[in-house]
Order: sequence, then C-alpha cells, then structure tokens
Amino acid sequence: MTVASPVDLAAAAERLAELLPGRILFDRAVREQFQTDFGRWRYRVPTAVARCHGASEIATVLKFCSENGIPVAPRSMGHTQSGQSLTPGILIDTLAMNRVLAIDESEGWADCEAGVVWRDLVLVAAQKGMIPPVLTNNLSVTVSGTTSVAGLGVASFRHGSQADNALEIECVTGDGEIHLCSREREPELFDMVRCGLGQIAIMTRIRTRLRRCPPMVRMYTLVYDDLGKWMEDASKVLDPADSTFATAGGICTPAPIGFRKIGDGLELGKGMIGQGLWLFPLFLTVEFAPGEEPDDARVLSRLSPWRVAHVQDLSAVEFARRMEPMFEAWKLSGYWEQPHPWMETTLPWDSAKEYIETILANLPPGALGPGGHVLLWPARTDTSHVPLFAHPGGERVLGWGILGSVPRVKLDEMLSQLDMASELSIAYGGKRYLSGYITFDTPERWRAHFGDDAWSRLCAAKKRWDPAGILAPGFIQYE
Repeated sequence: MTVASPVDLAAAAERLAELLPGRILFDRAVREQFQTDFGRWRYRVPTAVARCHGASEIATVLKFCSENGIPVAPRSMGHTQSGQSLTPGILIDTLAMNRVLAIDESEGWADCEAGVVWRDLVLVAAQKGMIPPVLTNNLSVTVSGTTSVAGLGVASFRHGSQADNALEIECVTGDGEIHLCSREREPELFDMVRCGLGQIAIMTRIRTRLRRCPPMVRMYTLVYDDLGKWMEDASKVLDPADSTFATAGGICTPAPIGFRKIGDGLELGKGMIGQGLWLFPLFLTVEFAPGEEPDDARVLSRLSPWRVAHVQDLSAVEFARRMEPMFEAWKLSGYWEQPHPWMETTLPWDSAKEYIETILANLPPGALGPGGHVLLWPARTDTSHVPLFAHPGGERVLGWGILGSVPRVKLDEMLSQLDMASELSIAYGGKRYLSGYITFDTPERWRAHFGDDAWSRLCAAKKRWDPAGILAPGFIQYE
C-alpha cells in the first residue's frame, strides 16, 4: 500500500481520536516509546498510539484505518527484531488488555486477553497445579505475541509450538470485523491468524491449553565435546516411545583457546582471530512429586555425555522462570538497549551438524557481545501442525540460533554475518524463525519460505480479511 504523507496521517488520526476519546495518544514521549523493537536497529515513530481496551475498540480503529488507507501495526512487548511491530501510521498497543479471564481445570485451558504476559499466566495457573505445555525462555512476552509467530520452547519436542496449543482465538480482521475462530469454527481464519505475524488480524483473546504438572523438576546439565554425540543422545531423548524427559534444550558455548592467523601477512593488531573449543551442553528435566525423586542412574542410563556437570531440583515455577535473572542482568548492564538482531533457524536433522560446525568454525569467542549466546534445541516435527509455521520435513529437526548483542558501530558487520548465516541455513534446507532478523525482499523468497500451499492460502487470506492491506505492511512482500 502507499502510505499517506505525515500531514495526512496526522489529520486522519485526529478524526479517529474523535471516535475513541482518550484512547488515541499523540504525545511525542509516548510515541517514541514505540519507535523501535527488540532488535534496536530499525526506527519508525508512529503518528499515534491507540491504547485499546477490547475487541470493539480495536475494531473501530481497524475499520477507520481500512476505509482511509492508514497502516496499522499491532504490538504487545515488541520482541520482533526487524521492525515487524513498527509503523508510521497507527500503532495498536494491546498491553492494557492484560487479564487472565478464566481457567478451566477440567478441560485444561486458560482464557487470556491479548496483552497477558506468559509469566503472569504461569503464576495464576500454578495456583491450580497447572502450567502451559510450552513456554519460551523469556516469559516477559505476551500470549498473543508468541502465538502470532509460533512460540518455541524446551517442551516443544513434546507439545509443539504455543500456536499449536491455542484452542480458540477472538480477533479483529483488517477490515474491522470481530471473529471467534477455532479448529471447528472458521478454521481457515484460525489457521491464518496463528503464526500470521499480525498480517491478517489482531488477536484480542486467546484460549490456550494448560496441563497438570507435578510440583517439582529435576534438571540435568550434561556437557558434550562433540556435536555428533550430542545429537545421538538428543535422538534418544526425542524417541516418542520414551517419556522420561519433560524438556530438552541446549546451547553451543566456546572455551577461548587463543588466536589463529587469517589471510596473508600480519600487521600489528590485524590478521588474527580468536578461536575457541566449542562445547555443547544439553539441559534435560524430569518432573516428579515430593518423595518420588527420580533415580539419576536409571534416568541417564541411555545417554553418554562427556560430563554430567550439574543436577539440581527446582519447583515447576522456578524452572519456568529460570532465565529471568539473566534477562534482568542484561537490562542492568545496558545489553537490552544495544542492537541485537537475532538469527534463528530450524534445520533438517541430517544436514544440521555440517551447517553448525561450519558456522562455529568462523565464529570467534566474544563475537556476539555481552549476553550473546548460541541456542540449540532438538524437536520432532509430528508435534506441530500450524500451516504457517514453516519447518523442514523429516521426523526430527534441530533448531539453532545466533543471539548476539553488539555496539552500534559493529551493527553493519553483524547484519552482514547474519545474512550469510541465514542464506547458508536455507541452502542446507533450513527454515527461518520469523521474529528475528529477516531480509526476504521479494514474493518469491516468501513463497519459498512458506511453500506453495501455505503461501497461496496466506495471500488469499490477506485479500479476504485485510483487503486494504493496512496490517503491518512492508514486512511480507505479497505478489
């Protein structure tokens, strides 16, 4: 769509404010709070912020914007990294919609408004001995935000993505109409809203699964000095016939061992690059009730790590919140304010080892900055069935991500490296995770990502439910 001039956008926003008194905010300080996202490298100040309190208010905004050709971006915590939640038009802030409306213990679900953060849902559900089946490492993101991307975590190998665990969604489509959709009711809309990146509709309420959870978790930290051996043991953990482990995840971590020469010649301070010996921790958990502690020797009997580095017991809530101290430390250190575009991809199991070892061989220790790390997580493909969540085929896949933070003077260099890592992952058959640093700039690239069937369905959904093309324009390039 063609975006109107700033003057025209401002005039239109003033007219919208007359329809929703007190909800449309023009204060410069407020608008600048939404000028960038988690990536901290793209900037765009909205003309106005719509702080909506329900589906009817969002419907008023979208109907007006659709009729007047005004771009709109939905936003909760803004954890995207390529400007997906930025707009020069009207930004819809859903964080005022933050109530857990109901929990049904017998059916196993919670009804949440769009702005509920997962941490709050965990605390409410835990009071009833329940927990969401899948949680991301960062609990300070919203139920609607992760459901619109996928939402992957260390339990995804058993329970799929958070989008798979959505049971019912109330949403407002780009034409300003309110819908209630599920697998049985308006299933096509349901399929296009989950993992739809806010392109088709804005979620206002999500019914998401809960499960009964034993109160305690034993966490095992196993360390491998060889990625192939890590993958062999991860395959055993993924075995659908073995229900021992509740969660499985890992990282790649370097032990710095000095420098090596690159290129010809050597000038002072040049021609050398740091090198490290990469280790591969695997984090596993077993759930249990007090007095029923697991037998560690039996639990680990099928696995062959280089070291059993640590074993500890946590409550289920403590385990869910285990990463919060790290996130708080990042905020206090200023890491949060630096650019940190991330590159996450899901790789075919058979080609993952060669790809990862190729990248790690050229990734010096410290290159990702303070707080930077490399994620590694195994999963089965039969646990996820959301059409717009693209992943490789086969029985197993390996998720991998470069999660860095660099000073702004190093940003261009980092983006170039992430581009190369992204293109190589695609050449190896990988599929990108779409909250991160994405540079797909043609319809052909998007078709290749989603596949012919899902891409055709997405394009048809865009025309049907957002005919004016106002929702988050510019990110996905349509035909």
